[in-house]
Amino acid sequence: MSAPAALPDDVDRLLRATAGHYEPVGVRSLARAGHPAVWEVLGADGRRLFAKRHKNPLFHQRETAGYRRLAPALGAGRAPSLLAEDARSLLIVTTELPGTPVIHTDLTTAEEREVYRQAGQLAASIHAQPTTGAPVGEYLPWAQERERALARARDARLSDEDIEVLAEAARTEPPRTGPVYCHGDFGPRNWIVRRDGNGWLVVGVIDFERSQVEEPVRRDLMRVTMQLTPHRPDLRAAFASGYGRELSAEERLACRAWAAIDCPAALRWALDHHRDEEVLGYARTVLDLLRHPSPVA
Repeated sequence: MSAPAALPDDVDRLLRATAGHYEPVGVRSLARAGHPAVWEVLGADGRRLFAKRHKNPLFHQRETAGYRRLAPALGAGRAPSLLAEDARSLLIVTTELPGTPVIHTDLTTAEEREVYRQAGQLAASIHAQPTTGAPVGEYLPWAQERERALARARDARLSDEDIEVLAEAARTEPPRTGPVYCHGDFGPRNWIVRRDGNGWLVVGVIDFERSQVEEPVRRDLMRVTMQLTPHRPDLRAAFASGYGRELSAEERLACRAWAAIDCPAALRWALDHHRDEEVLGYARTVLDLLRHPSPVA
């Protein structure tokens, strides 16, 4: 987090209208162009608040809808609350969700399992929410999805061998599994963990700017199955316990195909964001699984 600085006028106006007097704490995130995108402030009542500027109207629409429709369904302390939004400036103001991202938290093996169990519960709650009126994800014919993914693979300068692995994995359109309301970026970077007064772990989720109606195998379940747990059957079982069921054979097959579609985009994103090692690791895991299928993937 960088040092406090003067906030843009529109950010300042929205914060003052929301919280009255506030003290800047710092910049928590930068946009790709290097401009501040998330500001942390301390309100007059002592609460930590965040102002976030979305990079486009679609992200703003999806996140405001997610905070209004999904966050309340997760229960108290499981997601930030939306305090204000300005569609013209693409700004929102939210409360803080106390804790640390799971990816930056030291956990025992037993604690990891508990995190994944609670993450499964959160995913089940999100996927159970009504879809009427919610933002709907892009649906393209499978041939177009496949060709776009392979073009991205070439753009990311993958080897001919890797491109052929992706092409083969995406050759056949996967079974349709039915759309639900999804988080869209569900994983340890956006899972926030803290300990309650008794020392028990509590897991919440942030960042709803990719939330939309789509097949859960497209992103939410694909990430857990193909990127996060392929070599940790204990974590997969913990997630399934929280989710309320195991994935069907059709869902596992669809996760595999969508992982091949997602992999080049993940690589491109990681390369554009200072070689983000977390996302690069996910892409490498997927390529390895597609080349050498795991008995649990």
